[in-house]
Amino acid sequence: MNKIIYLIGIGMGGEEQLTGQAMDCLEAAQAVMGADRMLDSVRGFTDGKPVLSAYRPSDMVQWLSSFSWEEAALVLSGDTGFYSGAEAASKAFEREGWDVEYIPGISSLSYFCARLGRSWQDVRAVSSHGRELDAVANIRRYRTCFLLLGGPGSVPELCRELVSNGLGNVSICAGENFSYDDERITWDLTPAEMIMEDEHDPFGGLACVLVENSQAEEGNLYPAAGIRDEEFIRGQVPMTKETVRRLSIELLRIGDNAVCYDIGAGTGSVAVEMGLEVRRRCKGGQVYAIEKKQDALELIEANSRKFHGSWSGFHIVEGEAPEALEGLKSPTHAFIGGSGRRMKEILGWLLKANPKVRIVANAITLETVAEILDCMKEYGFQDTQMVQVSAAPVELVGGYHMTKAQNPVYVAVMQYPSGEEEDIEWQAF
Repeated sequence: MNKIIYLIGIGMGGEEQLTGQAMDCLEAAQAVMGADRMLDSVRGFTDGKPVLSAYRPSDMVQWLSSFSWEEAALVLSGDTGFYSGAEAASKAFEREGWDVEYIPGISSLSYFCARLGRSWQDVRAVSSHGRELDAVANIRRYRTCFLLLGGPGSVPELCRELVSNGLGNVSICAGENFSYDDERITWDLTPAEMIMEDEHDPFGGLACVLVENSQAEEGNLYPAAGIRDEEFIRGQVPMTKETVRRLSIELLRIGDNAVCYDIGAGTGSVAVEMGLEVRRRCKGGQVYAIEKKQDALELIEANSRKFHGSWSGFHIVEGEAPEALEGLKSPTHAFIGGSGRRMKEILGWLLKANPKVRIVANAITLETVAEILDCMKEYGFQDTQMVQVSAAPVELVGGYHMTKAQNPVYVAVMQYPSGEEEDIEWQAF
């Protein structure tokens, strides 16, 4: 038989949290590994056995290779399948040819919900402990969110972020030190009340919160539409109008973990709506607004603050494309609102950075349309489309409803260059 390592979830830490299977495996193990806090919780099973206090799987592999054993155990907090170090350790052990068996435990999510007397089958569970997390986007989208927080001050920091993003009316339960004598749980407070609670008695670095948002997008029969033109902070800088902006965003087909460029961002209207689409998916992602004019850069900054607060995924890049694109994360999606007659250079840079990048370009002049068509032909995109959009919104003027004509705009889609000329699908409406 191969050597075997039991990856044991020990629950919240108290000995009563151990399952019968976990205790059997700890009894059978000839060597035990884990972080200090976890080892303290299973000290009754380690007497007379080699014990290693470690976090890194490489240290564990080196230690286990230094002596003879048949069965070993790695003790981990909570459950082995819920934001656990079990997966990384398993891969390291299996590379050595050792067998691995997962022994599940009680997760912080199931424990917390049980203490609150609530079910958790519809809870959105995420973690910011040692990873990037857009907590606001998750709470805005889902009615109930469970968050594993990490680091001192993480509870009031989350609450301040919620207040600054218009989510000051959500209900928060917070807890820490589950199953220990100093266990602490606060019930159904607003973010402002939770901040005051923390000022009186600060939460530690390993707290959990359950946030309920009765106004969440989830389950909403009539979800909020995109941003209206009049909601943006405007100046004398040109802005992609609402109808064209919505169509362009739809044609971009922004998915999970998208990295989006808005080239020639102007007021930043497209970049802002790209960000809303990225955040709505709650899967991570980045938005870069590239602009060379100072007055436009100031408007982008103002609009990003208005609609995205302090979201770290929104980046403003000063300069002209394609030079300003150097050093940025490779794009998955790109919108070109202004090319400065450098469409070919910009497309060449984008395709070099990512041959599969999906590109949507807007054009008002026939010269820019001709430039786009030349690029479509030269690069041989397999997925091409060009749509002419002519929108005339109706406005109330005095006692009459009148149409206010806008310039026709061409919206072009380009993806998957092949070197072969493809037919272009034309639509007009």
